[in-house]
Amino acid sequence: MNTRLKNNNNKRLGKEDWVLAAFTTLSESGVAAVRVVVLAKNMGVTKGSFYWHFENRQELLDAILKKWRFEQRVIDRVEAIGGTPKTMLKNLLASVPRSVRRNKSGATELAVRSWARNDEKAAEAVAMVDKERIVWTKQRLIDMGFSEDIAEMRAFTIYSYIMAQGVFSTEKIPDILERIHDNAVEMFLQK
Repeated sequence: MNTRLKNNNNKRLGKEDWVLAAFTTLSESGVAAVRVVVLAKNMGVTKGSFYWHFENRQELLDAILKKWRFEQRVIDRVEAIGGTPKTMLKNLLASVPRSVRRNKSGATELAVRSWARNDEKAAEAVAMVDKERIVWTKQRLIDMGFSEDIAEMRAFTIYSYIMAQGVFSTEKIPDILERIHDNAVEMFLQK
């Protein structure tokens, strides 16, 4: 793991420091790497610091899911910008990185979804987030005048497009996402 989160200034670590360290570890190495002893070593503290803030590892994992669910919401940022339903959808689609160099949110998304394959709580969180994202997108499309059936189909397609950008390897097809993005957005939103 590349992450070194040493507590160099002898600052007392809080619960959020542990959650952030665990969240970063999850993104880089998956849920199996989120271990109290390893996190403590990387943070330059004893594992006793962990137990000051958490009952057990599961409580930390629950905090990671909460952070992923509520603090990584692109929809909140899109709504804060505002605009017409079409503008909001364009802003949502524009928020997804389209370069080969991926940001951490894509790695985190994949790590949480991988975790959800074997963990009931993670699976529930993923299902809730997927539903929220699709319902939000569907409502913007309905607000644009699409029928409920068409809006649902397009919402699912838009969401799939966004998710695929974090999964597909495009290194062998340079700039494909940049080249197709404007046309894809037009196709998704065209009446």
